Order: sequence, then C-alpha cells, then structure tokens
Amino acid sequence: MPKVIKLEKLKDGNILAKDIYINSSVLFRTGMLITSELINYLKRKKVPSVAIFDGPSIAPFRNLFTPKSLMPAHERKELTERFQNEMTQIADELRYGRILHSEASYRWLHSLYLKFYSNPTVRFLLDCLKQWDPICYIHSLDVFVLTSLYFKHVHWPVSQEFLLGCLLHDIGKLYTPIEILLKTGKLTQREYEKITQHPVDGYQLLEQMKFPEETCRIARSHHERLNGSGYPDHLHVKSSDRDLKLMMIVDVYSALTLIRSYRKPMHTTKAMQIILNDSHNNDLFDLKICYLFINFIHIFPPATRVLLTNGDKGIILANSSGSDILPHVKLENSGKVIQLPSDLSVTVETITSWDSREMVLQAKQTWNDYIKYLIDGDSVKAVDCLDALSDGMRIEDVFVKLFERSLDEVQKGWLLNRFVEAEYMVAAFTILRLLSWKMLKITHQLPNTEMGKIVIANLESFNGLTRTKLMDDLFTISGWKTDFLPEISEIDIVLDQIQRKQANYLAVLCTNRHSSVLFDLLKHLRSKFPNLMIFILGNQEKLAQNPQKNRLLVSTNLSELITNMKPCLSKKGAHDFYK
Repeated sequence: MPKVIKLEKLKDGNILAKDIYINSSVLFRTGMLITSELINYLKRKKVPSVAIFDGPSIAPFRNLFTPKSLMPAHERKELTERFQNEMTQIADELRYGRILHSEASYRWLHSLYLKFYSNPTVRFLLDCLKQWDPICYIHSLDVFVLTSLYFKHVHWPVSQEFLLGCLLHDIGKLYTPIEILLKTGKLTQREYEKITQHPVDGYQLLEQMKFPEETCRIARSHHERLNGSGYPDHLHVKSSDRDLKLMMIVDVYSALTLIRSYRKPMHTTKAMQIILNDSHNNDLFDLKICYLFINFIHIFPPATRVLLTNGDKGIILANSSGSDILPHVKLENSGKVIQLPSDLSVTVETITSWDSREMVLQAKQTWNDYIKYLIDGDSVKAVDCLDALSDGMRIEDVFVKLFERSLDEVQKGWLLNRFVEAEYMVAAFTILRLLSWKMLKITHQLPNTEMGKIVIANLESFNGLTRTKLMDDLFTISGWKTDFLPEISEIDIVLDQIQRKQANYLAVLCTNRHSSVLFDLLKHLRSKFPNLMIFILGNQEKLAQNPQKNRLLVSTNLSELITNMKPCLSKKGAHDFYK
C-alpha cells in the first residue's frame, strides 16, 4: 500500500508510488527508484512530501529471462514497439554503416532485446535511468546493441552477464546530480569529478541488488584504460580482457556520435580518428581491437590504409562532400583516386594501418588559424576554431590550454618582434571578447555555490587586463562572487573595495617588475585584513624571501592557480556543490 511521507524521511531504495507534479508537469512517474541524489533534487525543487510503496525496498535480481517464443502476446507487442522506437534513435547508417542491413541481424537483435527487457529488475532500472537522464539511457542501449552485434559478427563467445553489464554500465548515473547530466555547456573540474563517481555508484547498486559479478565488474571498470589512466581504480586493463577492451571502445564511440546535452553528435569519421589517436599515441585502447571495430562498422576515417577486396591497397581520403560508406581511395600502386562503387563490387576488406600525422596536422592548422583570427580581430572565425580545439575539454582546460596559451604565444611573438604591438593589443581584446561570449553561456548554468567574496585586481597596465579577466572568470566558475578591478592607479582602491564588499579573498595579477607595488599593498593588507586569503598570479621570485608570505598562494600560470584554489574548494565538499 502507498504511504505519503515527508521528504526528510525518504530513504535510498524506496520506490515512488505516485507521480510527482510541478506546475502541472510530471517530474517523476510512479515506479521511480528513490536515490540519495533524487532526494537532494526534490529538496532543491522544494517538494515537501511524496508517496512511496509501503514494503521492502529494491527486490534482488533473479536470473530469469523469457525468450521471445514464450513471452505473452501483449508483452511482446509492447516491447516490440519500444524496440522499434528506440532503434530509430540510434541505428542511423551514418553511425552503424551497414551492420543492420541484414534482416536476419535485425530479427536476432530484436529477440535479444525482448529477452533482456523481459527481466523485471533489469527493465525497472532501465526505466528509472530513462526518467532520470533519457540521453544516458539511449547511450546505454546503443552500447549494448553495438557490442552484441559486434560479438555476433566476429563469432566471439560472450557471456550473458557481460552483455547485461553493457546494458547497465551507466546505471550509477542515477546518483549523479541531474543538473550535471543535463548541463548544456562544458563541465567544470568539480562537476567532472562528480561524474567520475558513477562507476562506483553503479557497482554498489548492482552488487546490492545481487547482480552477477561480471555485470557489476563492467559497471565499475568501463572507464578504465590500458595504461592505467582511467577511473575509478586506475587499473591497467589486462591484454586477455578482450571483451572489456572492446566495450570501452564502443562506449566512447557511442558517446561521441550520439547527441549529448552539451553538444551535437560528432561525425563518425572524426570519432574514429579520436579513438585511433588514443589507441595509437596515448595507449588508452587496444589498437588491434580498434581496427576490428572499424572493420565491423565499415566506415573508414581519412588517413587509414586499407586492403580492398580486389587485392589493391590504398589510403582513404578526406572528402567532405562524399559518402563515408563509399569513400574515395587513393590507390598505392598507381596513385589513382577512385570512389568505391555503389554496387559493392569492390569494398574495403580490412584496415591495415592509420597515419596519425593527419590528426596532428589538422590540430596544428586549426591552432594556427586560431592565432591568425585573434590577431586579425575576427571573433566569429576565432570562436569556430576555439570550439573545434576545445572539444572534449573541461572549462578549466579551455582557460589554460587555449586562452592562456594563445595569449602567451601572441605576447611572446610581440616581444620577439614577430608581431607589432597593435596586433598584440587586437589579439588580447579578441580573447576578451571570446571570454565574454563563453561566460554568457556558462554563468547561468553555474551551481549555487558560495565560496565567498573575492576582489580581483590588475596591478599591471593594459598588458595585464586580459590575463586578469581570465583569472576573474576562473574564480567565477569555481563559485566565488567576484568584484573585478581591471586597472588600479592607487592601492587604496583595492583596500577600500575589500572593506566595502567585505571580501574574504583577494586575487591580484602582478609580475616582478611591479613587485614594489605588490609589497606595499601586502603591507597594508596585513595590518588591516590579517585573515585575508590572497592569490597572486605572476612571476614573483622575491616573495620567497618576503616575511609576509603567510596566507599567500602564488602562481606563475593559470594551471598553478587552479591547483592553489583546490584546498578552498575541497572545504566546501562535493556534497555542497548543488544546493
């Protein structure tokens, strides 16, 4: 029997017994799993009470699956309609190539889907994930479908428990704040760290529900990597763990090529290039299995060397107006360029290698274009390059690896007389403009975190303006309430602003050549605001000998500044991040 209880008495594992409405819209439907994060979300929405089922919490998993032939007609019809609707969202030829052109493959996949969804516990969890994050649900199904079809295609034996793990690999995201999952912009470092908890959350949930050990393992380990750089356990994936190595590749491919809350789907060949690069140069994935997956999808990115079915060897060419299914190939022996015929009389038999220099050249060209557009003051073209270069980066990385790096490069070019001063000034202002555009998108998505009030002051002249604004925006996205002083003529302005705003933090940009001004400021600050935490950005070798260095955090670049900010951020804790 359902019972209504107040939110503070809700427990992780309860089941929702009545739809929750806000402003005449259904927020969550009956049957939703109550998690700690759902409770936090309802608190933020000021929902006072909910109805739950009065009985045991989550029922344990039972290894019972009904084959299609034994399934009741009404259930088979309902699941068939669901299967067809969901497959239309993922089985695009631009992503799947021709792997589902065979009617026999489609029927086999249909039967497999019905079998797995016939289990009430599996379906319950998937329905909960679909309510919490519909995009993550479709991704989970996509990974299950692609992995299952791959194993069928190459005739690799695979356990049912492993495939179940593919289907439920992201179930831990039921414990990830919905604001992070549905965020339309880039993640901050703190948001990313919260996301990385989902493998452990998923593992613990599935283990609690008595799922098979292999299923739990996949939920926990699908973000591990060959070189140990993955999470949560930093495992070096064993060479013998063939199934997991394939699933890791499929997981990334699916995530890149499906629509996400924060970006449009990536082009298939671009996604393949990224996975190839991470296999070839970064040792994240197994390169041989990567080749096998590309052969399976049968969509070959530029710079892949291939063997054709007629015995010719060649290299796939980039062709923006051509077909990925029927690419242009430059033949190795004759140098002739052909397009593979639509009657499939000649196709690619297998990929033999990949030239990683193609991606390096692409990235280098995009960076050079970006610098040129900054100097020209062409903000529109510069932001296009910025978007391409920042794909996959977290917000802090964009500041360090793109904004600061480009500012350093242009400034160095000016000092070495490669650019005139006017070009440096135009580039600096263009970066400021790009920053403003980015912050307009970012600020309305920031969590309601109060790290405190901070005054940001530029002790340099114009040359420090853009770098100080970078610092100001970094503190903003990290939860501080900032007050920006773009240029000061007297230190009294800083002192007055700290007092007027009752700030408990100060951040200044100042290099060695202006250290006398900084030391004078610090002297006044220590007598007037002894508990003030001070961040300093700039080359300040003399501060090492300064007796007033207590409560000073000195950084020579933005990367070090971010590191120095972390102790302050950790005091708030991840649990306070979304209020």
